[in-house]
Amino acid sequence: MNQQQSVIHSDKRQWLDKVHQQRKDRSLTIGIQTIDFLVEQGIPVTYNNISEHSKVVDEKGKGIHHNTIKRNEELHSYYQKHSRTYKVKNTRKKPVMPSRFDEASLRRISSERDVNVAQKRYMQLSKEELVNRLIAVEKYVAENQERWVTNQFEQFK
Repeated sequence: MNQQQSVIHSDKRQWLDKVHQQRKDRSLTIGIQTIDFLVEQGIPVTYNNISEHSKVVDEKGKGIHHNTIKRNEELHSYYQKHSRTYKVKNTRKKPVMPSRFDEASLRRISSERDVNVAQKRYMQLSKEELVNRLIAVEKYVAENQERWVTNQFEQFK
């Protein structure tokens, strides 16, 4: 039970670096071959399609995983060059402009307003814009509540 284990220092793991490099090169070549095959066949270049079709290209039949494509920098840049879905996704992203919050917009809100119009307007905002607006409104409500409590307290004096 009490076997002495020799401590392996990181400088003595050169064989491990060699194995990692071999796996990285293997996944790069299989990934590039798969992407080229997908482009030739007219199949969309997506993580899922690369993962599925790489099993056919790989001699061992293992293929490569989605995360391998994302983590291997060279393979990921090759994927970005050939993936139409990646390009479309990036062009659709709108630059996030910090929305200005003004108290006047809150004062104009009527209880009889058309909620559907407001909902459509909010659905067009990004998640980050909605979060920023929500935080600003909460801050506004908290400040007004504090003012109201202070005012009520001063009236009782």
